Amino acid sequence: MMIYLDWAATAIPDFSLLSQALSASVEIFGNPSSIHDAGRAAKLRLEAARSGLLASFLGPAPNEPEGSLVFTGSGTEADQIPLLSLLRMAGARTSRPHIVLSSIEHAAVHTQAEVLARLGFDLGFVDPDAEGRVSPASLMAKLRPQTRLVAVMAVNNETGAIQDSASLAAALDGLGPLKRRTLCFHVDCVQALGKIPLGFLSKGIDSAAFSAHKIRGPRGVGALWTKKPIQALAQGGGQEEGMRSGTENLFGAEAFRLCAESAARDFDINHAQSLLLEKRLIDGVLRIDGGHIVPESRQPGDGRWVPCIVSLAFPGLGGEVMARALSDRGIAISTGSACSHAKHVSGRRVLDAMGVDKALSFSAIRVSTGPDTKPEQIDAFLESAEDIYKKLKN
Repeated sequence: MMIYLDWAATAIPDFSLLSQALSASVEIFGNPSSIHDAGRAAKLRLEAARSGLLASFLGPAPNEPEGSLVFTGSGTEADQIPLLSLLRMAGARTSRPHIVLSSIEHAAVHTQAEVLARLGFDLGFVDPDAEGRVSPASLMAKLRPQTRLVAVMAVNNETGAIQDSASLAAALDGLGPLKRRTLCFHVDCVQALGKIPLGFLSKGIDSAAFSAHKIRGPRGVGALWTKKPIQALAQGGGQEEGMRSGTENLFGAEAFRLCAESAARDFDINHAQSLLLEKRLIDGVLRIDGGHIVPESRQPGDGRWVPCIVSLAFPGLGGEVMARALSDRGIAISTGSACSHAKHVSGRRVLDAMGVDKALSFSAIRVSTGPDTKPEQIDAFLESAEDIYKKLKN
């Protein structure tokens, strides 16, 4: 059996929950936009999935949860919609709107912003500190009068660093209501869902992206939360408030809801387990001669990182070599984002932005755990990693 320690790339699907969603979508097969009974039944189920998913994000509330949620084809698409909506602004081609990103954004945001830069937008980056966190002061220093969108992800997918999204939003709110009406603060929450509370969504965030497959749901379904509707660039039949046209994926929506509700219900249990695995992993790596945690200041239980994502390094042995050698032994880890393996994306961009020593960044790998991870699997990883390192390091 493979030892799977790459949950940040995709979580092992919950077969029971996905089977329930599949059965419902086959039984309720109508097009949600159709006006006959089959269509109305599908529409009702879709809206129930939407409200249940939104409630699982924001928690129980006496009134209807703030904001709205549209289903997308992926977390990447949910990240792209707010960015591409900037192209619909009046004078977008002549006034050179300005976008500010953290230097550690996922490729879904980073690469799409580079496309906008080639179309005439100004693009600026704010670097994190050595621990991978963006401060409000450093963000505010990058703003211009023409800034129209700011994007800082909630949890970094390579290091697990948690951003203080509420403090960043409060700093932006300090610009005053007139400026804030023209400035979107977008937060990529793909790695945050199920790992940290999402109460910050009600504190100055304008839009947030999510993905089902990070919480044991199916691949190919995401969601975009917005405080108020935005004008999407892509248009079609007008489904999903006109922000994401196309016949809705009822199976994906229902599966996303079930998995999000499960993640919310089991949050405390999963977090406690993650903390135990994190300590076992970090302590074990540091016992290996030459082993490092990235960043080196990270300690077990430090709330500035999600415990289920740990970046580590064995200098003198390339991260790709370690990952392949571990794969040969039936252990799945990664060197960072699964998307970083595309030819046009640098897999070391995040660590470089943090100022990580080149020897460490070259050797860095990511170990990520989930609800099914067992302590003995961490032990097996540590034993194999130490053996590989002794045999192959330069």
